[in-house]
Parts: sequence; structure tokens; C-alpha cells
Amino acid sequence: MLVDSVLVPVAAFATLIAGDALGVTQPFAKVMLIVMPIFILEPALVAFTGGTVGHHLLKLRITRLDGKGNINILAATARFIVKLLLGSVSLIFVLTTRKHQAVHDLVARSLVVHKDINGLPTYDVLSERKNNTEKYAYPPAWRRVIVAIAYCVLVLILVNVLAVVVISSECTRLNICNTKDMMFSIALGLIWLGATGWVIIQSWGGRVFGCRRRRLVRPHLARVPLAMK
Repeated sequence: MLVDSVLVPVAAFATLIAGDALGVTQPFAKVMLIVMPIFILEPALVAFTGGTVGHHLLKLRITRLDGKGNINILAATARFIVKLLLGSVSLIFVLTTRKHQAVHDLVARSLVVHKDINGLPTYDVLSERKNNTEKYAYPPAWRRVIVAIAYCVLVLILVNVLAVVVISSECTRLNICNTKDMMFSIALGLIWLGATGWVIIQSWGGRVFGCRRRRLVRPHLARVPLAMK
């Protein structure tokens, strides 16, 4: 993501400069000069080569769920749009989904895999997660998602209330921030990201109020009532 986040805007800016040098003045043409390199370096590369420049440099590949080929251009475009909208929040789901997928991979039905696992350390080769369904009954996925969204909204509200308390009004209203305001802003941003990640992971695992998992009682462990005499 770091590689692509630098390369894509640089390419878009370069094509815009080239268009100005060639005398391109129409607004629509300028927009296309920005959009085309972004489209080529993200959805098009993912669909036709199996990954962006960053993926290929790190020997990663984006495949379909069956691992037998690349996702199509429509799925790659949807994947890019969701990743662009959600940013780092999308990546939190890697820590909790069964196939270690981010939200944009869930939408596109894609997986990010190593091209070659030979020589990789064991912590880099992840197996598929399995819910402990032998011991617990989990709420349906839609309920866990709704609860996670509700808690995320609550976290956002609390962080904004805290920001009003600790950050000066000059910074929040006039964007005139001193060093202390900047430090508080960074700290609140980290708190928001950490709390959001914790909420998502715990909600999906059925460990928060509103969508708790239920422990199953095995037949041989269940209490047998004493017979009445």
C-alpha cells in the first residue's frame, strides 16, 4: 500500500503535467488524464496481471477465491473503490475473517496470496481460520456486522466528543493548531483506529454485548436430573 500510494498519485500528477504541456485545456480531458493512470495502475493491473506494482514487488498475487486465476475487471474496480473509501479500516478485517480478507477482498471475492511460500517464515504462511463451532454457537453474520457498525459509530462519536474537550476551538474551527493540538489529534486518531479495530474483531468473534456467542453443552456433560422417589 505504501508503494502504490506513492506511485499512483505521482503517475496521475505526471500525466496532468504532460497534458498541460501538450495543450490539453478541456476539464473533462484533464479529469481523464488523472483517472486513466489510476485505473491502469490499480484495477487494470490487478485484473490482467494479478496485482499492483506493490504486490509484484513483494511477490504477492491477488486471485479468485478458488486460487485458479485473476479476478475480472469489474471485481477489481469494485475492490479498488471500496479500498479507497474505507482505507485502513478495511484492513482490520484481515485480523478476523476466515480467509484473512480485508473488506475490499470480501466485496471482490478475492484473496491475497504469496506467489511462492518456499523459504518463508512460518508466521508469514497463514492457514484458514475456523470458528470454534464445536464449543460455541455464533450469531448470524448480518447481526455481527450490524453490531460492529453500531459500536464503530459509538466509538467515532466518543472520539469526537473527546476532541472537542482536549483540542482548542481555534484548531477545530479555524484550523489554527499548536503543537499540543497536533499531538492530541494524532493520539485521538490512533485511539479511534485501535478502538475500531478492537470492536470489529470482538464483534465478529461474538464477544460483545448484542452478538455474544453461546457456549454449547455437550450431551455427555449435561446434567442429568435426579429421579424423584
